[in-house]
Amino acid sequence: MSAIKTAIPLICAAALSLAACVGSENEPVGRLPLVVEGWIEEGQAPVVMLTHAVDLTADVASFDDFVEKWARVSIFDGDTRYILTGRINNAYTPSFVYTSSRLKGRIGHTYRLVVETETDTLEASATMLPRPDLVRLEAVAVEGTDSMYTIRAFVDDILPDGYYKLFSRDFSQDERYYATFTGTFAGYSYDPAEGIVVTRGIHSTFEDADAFSHYYKAGSRVTVKACSIEPDIYDFWRVYDSSVSLSGNLFFTFAENCPSNISGGLGYWAAYGASQRTIVIPED
Repeated sequence: MSAIKTAIPLICAAALSLAACVGSENEPVGRLPLVVEGWIEEGQAPVVMLTHAVDLTADVASFDDFVEKWARVSIFDGDTRYILTGRINNAYTPSFVYTSSRLKGRIGHTYRLVVETETDTLEASATMLPRPDLVRLEAVAVEGTDSMYTIRAFVDDILPDGYYKLFSRDFSQDERYYATFTGTFAGYSYDPAEGIVVTRGIHSTFEDADAFSHYYKAGSRVTVKACSIEPDIYDFWRVYDSSVSLSGNLFFTFAENCPSNISGGLGYWAAYGASQRTIVIPED
């Protein structure tokens, strides 16, 4: 197995690591690459997490040792530069994130990310596209289960040539929003009469895959976000979804390499035009 396929970037939007997302095209020769997981959402501050990939064939004392805490992280909104500050936020894995309260995402703006360390300079750009309109959520009971549900989301303002990603937060269990399971779709494939099924995505809160369920429990309050994404971010999430779906292990998968829009490194930098709605799953 190559070093590429045995490297785990520690930044996790889900407990499934981005190990399957390491691609050889951008990998520096002779060492494992720096990995970015970052996004800016409409009306929200940016979030950027940086790690050095981990070789699973080597002894690793602590994953914390691979978190990059000394980078200079900048975001350019036109000619205005924002320097992000590193801080602890335990809602994320890893808990060290770069952000800035001075910058909030706005539709139509292009955000250029620059990450500088002693040895690396990484860059990426993302444009925030017009948001879809999440108009309705419906709870759907799962046959053969005891008080478990999926959610069906109905979204307007879907463009045939657009791309979209769903995130959800179950307030009974989640501290933040996570990518939904197979919640990535192209506009041309969306059926407004059927909507799209929303189920939970695995993430680092769950140390035991056997204890995890993709379904929502009766009584849960769940917020769903529908986000517009650019084609390169669609490619990233599409392959990520496929990796999760096809892997026999929800936490570590090596099914397929994820595309990256990071120049000089790995991972992704995204801008999300987002709308959201909340539903309370009915009690039986």
